[in-house]
Amino acid sequence: MKYILYCRKSTESEDRQVLSLESQEKELMNIAKNNNLDVISVFKESKSAKAEGRPVFNQVLKLITSGKADAIICWKLDRLARNFIDGGKVIDLLQKGVIKEIRTYETTHLPTDNVLLLAVNFGMANQYIRDLSTNVKRGIRTKLENGQWPNYAPFGYKNDKADKTIKIDTKRSPYVKRIFELYSTGAYTLKQVEDILYHEGLRTKGGFRLKKCQIHRFLQNKFYVGLMEKDGKLYPGKHKPIISQTLFDQVQEILNRKSSPKPQKHFYSARGFLTCASCGCMLTAETQKGFIYYHCTNGKGNCDEHKTYLKNTDVDQLLSKMFLNLKFDEEFIDISFEAYKARNDDQNNYAKSSLTGLSNELNALTDKESRLVDGYVSQLITEAIYKQKKLEIENQRAVLNNQIKEIQAKGGISEVTLEQIKNVFLEGSRAAEKYLLVDEQEKRNMLKKLLSNAYVQNKNVASYQFKSPYQVLALAPKNNDLTQMRMG
Repeated sequence: MKYILYCRKSTESEDRQVLSLESQEKELMNIAKNNNLDVISVFKESKSAKAEGRPVFNQVLKLITSGKADAIICWKLDRLARNFIDGGKVIDLLQKGVIKEIRTYETTHLPTDNVLLLAVNFGMANQYIRDLSTNVKRGIRTKLENGQWPNYAPFGYKNDKADKTIKIDTKRSPYVKRIFELYSTGAYTLKQVEDILYHEGLRTKGGFRLKKCQIHRFLQNKFYVGLMEKDGKLYPGKHKPIISQTLFDQVQEILNRKSSPKPQKHFYSARGFLTCASCGCMLTAETQKGFIYYHCTNGKGNCDEHKTYLKNTDVDQLLSKMFLNLKFDEEFIDISFEAYKARNDDQNNYAKSSLTGLSNELNALTDKESRLVDGYVSQLITEAIYKQKKLEIENQRAVLNNQIKEIQAKGGISEVTLEQIKNVFLEGSRAAEKYLLVDEQEKRNMLKKLLSNAYVQNKNVASYQFKSPYQVLALAPKNNDLTQMRMG
């Protein structure tokens, strides 16, 4: 008989206990040598046998059906097949005598053998792989429910092999935060973010630049806010978030816009923060003969303000003058700060009210889930709708739990230290002077942090809205102390 020696080692985890291809070949060649078997070919394959379609296995069958070989040597029957289709082909060829012998490390199978035993062998191999798949999925699900990530750590994190946890990569995590912060401004495309990060020193482990498609995936990855997503379901993770939920939501809002940010030949620091008070359209900017001008887009076609142009230097003066509304006497801030430090023993209720509100939302989800189950049991809704709504509730619950965890970890916005509150006052007080001294990028950063919008009419700021907590500072009497001007 002419033998084919077939070795297979899956690249997947179920074959960790199986001999390597080299070891299989060595052992099987010893069998052939000790029994004077004529081996005409050796085939080795690194592929799972749980599904049909292995190319090397198909070559083996082709040699046998063409008459060039008529026997097989393999380590065990499960090396030949772990699915019923391939297993059925082997059994059929053996029964018909096309395969005259299958010799394994343990025994020899002949055409005269009981076909039922062969079928049981292949069936056990198939069931093993099915059970293993179920067990692996159950293990992954259990890990996720316990807040553990079962896969390789995403960019910005690293796997701690000692305690099998995910830790922040201190070298790469700042780049992740930088990516989110840049894109959240709405002023950069993915390609621009890629270029900026490359020039700032970001490289992959192979020394290459990070591509914009990778950056796009990072911006959508909830892992960076402390959530883990698997098969559409969210799980709260035990790993430390790199960014806040607020920053993540800002980025998603930009990603979900119909038109993505477009590359700009010129950078306009105030574009997107100025609105025409006459028609409600945004002010745009353009460069003419080396000068930057702002004007109404006249998107509604009925505004005369679009004929009025403002130089960027005039806009800077208007915005700087507007920031004067945030100014407090710094000596007064220092005195109030020291006085409040001495008697600061009452607690800020904002965090408590936030946690109460989130807890109420969680309770409402439980009631909603109960009604959903009642509707499904009563056959008022279909199974498909039930599963979809249940997944939505579970995801909402995961997000709420993550927000609660974030507030508790930080102590909540309402529990910021008195020093941080003082810094808010100082930052607002110095904004008017600082704005005229910094470059265009820093001006935009200041606007992003301080200003929601400014309405312009007749070349003046008609009205404005600062972001919280700076709006509180703008409206507060300038002789109040810190206790009377608490950040809402």
